[in-house]
Amino acid sequence: MPTKQQIELVESIIERDRDMLVSTLVDLIRIPSKRAPAQDGMPFGKACSDALALALSRASELGFATENRENYLGWAEIGQGEELLAILAHLDVVPEGEGWTVDPFGGEILDGCVYGRGTQDDKGPAVSALFAMHAIQQAGIPLNKRVRLILGCDEESGSSDIEYYLKHCEVPSMCFSPDADYPLVNCEKGILRLVLSGKFPKNDRLPKILKASGGERANIVAPTAYAIVAGLMKEEVEGVCKSVASRLGVTVTCAPCEEHGQNAVRIDVRGKAAHAASPDEGNSANTALFETLSLLPLGEEAVSLCLAELSRLLPHGDTRGKAAGIARMEEVSGELTCNPGLFSLDEKGFSVTLDIRYPIDAKGEEVLSDLQRSTEHLTASLKTDSPPHYVSPDTPLVKNLLAAYSDVTGNEGYCIAIGGGTYARDFKDGVSFGCMFPGGEDRMHKADERVKIDELVLNARIMARAILYLACD
Repeated sequence: MPTKQQIELVESIIERDRDMLVSTLVDLIRIPSKRAPAQDGMPFGKACSDALALALSRASELGFATENRENYLGWAEIGQGEELLAILAHLDVVPEGEGWTVDPFGGEILDGCVYGRGTQDDKGPAVSALFAMHAIQQAGIPLNKRVRLILGCDEESGSSDIEYYLKHCEVPSMCFSPDADYPLVNCEKGILRLVLSGKFPKNDRLPKILKASGGERANIVAPTAYAIVAGLMKEEVEGVCKSVASRLGVTVTCAPCEEHGQNAVRIDVRGKAAHAASPDEGNSANTALFETLSLLPLGEEAVSLCLAELSRLLPHGDTRGKAAGIARMEEVSGELTCNPGLFSLDEKGFSVTLDIRYPIDAKGEEVLSDLQRSTEHLTASLKTDSPPHYVSPDTPLVKNLLAAYSDVTGNEGYCIAIGGGTYARDFKDGVSFGCMFPGGEDRMHKADERVKIDELVLNARIMARAILYLACD
């Protein structure tokens, strides 16, 4: 265990490097590292590769050994020994969405906070971990393990970067991911992606809904959605829109859409984005659009039946899958959540991608079977299934991490469960550790994402203490 003098020295170095920590985060925020189509040597697009290059360059300047593994991911490493302690963070981000009051990729500093997409999820925690390691190295404290900060580039879009790591790189003996909440997450729900689809008969006349779309990612509550309908009076559509808007607390507007014909009308729905793991914090534009479309006099029986069933299975405000017959509850991990994050429709039919977070005592195939039994005119199919993850609170890793949190903050350390998914779930004994404090403002996947500079520094202190407890003689 570290001495009191060693701890004080490390924390003084972290405080000394406060401005450098912040400037590193600002530089990373200014790279819009959303996943994009692959290019030569850049599997997730240029911006993700640029963010990784910047992070590794900064780590090298700080004196770390670094490695870039084909732009899937990279790492910065200190220490020595046979065992490997890994910190799992990511540099990719979700799309910025709407509703920002500042440039989402500007890295602006206002009222003691850094603003921008990724400040909380997960560039801010990654930079705090980097400077925690730097302070330990600067203090000259010997470690009995190698400590590796792994920086991934595809966490938000399927974690194929970690699949690459597990196939080609050294698996750590212990690891944690600063991509969730304090005190410590030892339980992550299963993450299930299902597709609910309906086909329109070929012999039917074209449906009066010409086109519709909603959402940005399956793991985000849809902030916007739209549909283009033809053959209805604008006043008729407008009446339904006003009724839905007043009842559901969303904005629903309609306007002529002459590019699709004289009698075409465009319906726009504006809700509120949130992380799919906490859908109650948002307001789905998709489910509001489902209800709007189901109330329109479309005249096409097959289309009307499909949309009516879609609205019945996924009613607005039902974030627990009750109407779809998939609701579940478990004491440790809590309730199942269901988010219809993506919606698309054309003359052939439609599909909805459901992001479902299910309890640790459930199975993905059982949830799919229940949904299939609830449908009559639609088809439910499996896209992906990541089983739940659980680590015993009695492991040395958990005990030392909770001790580090308590000793730095003076607050009680305890284990919690979340609906979110982190890199930790891909490692047998991996847990999530920070960086959202109890009672803090969660802006992940939302507009005006931001982090307090004081919390960035506090996170670095906590992670430094955790490294010392786990890897110092």
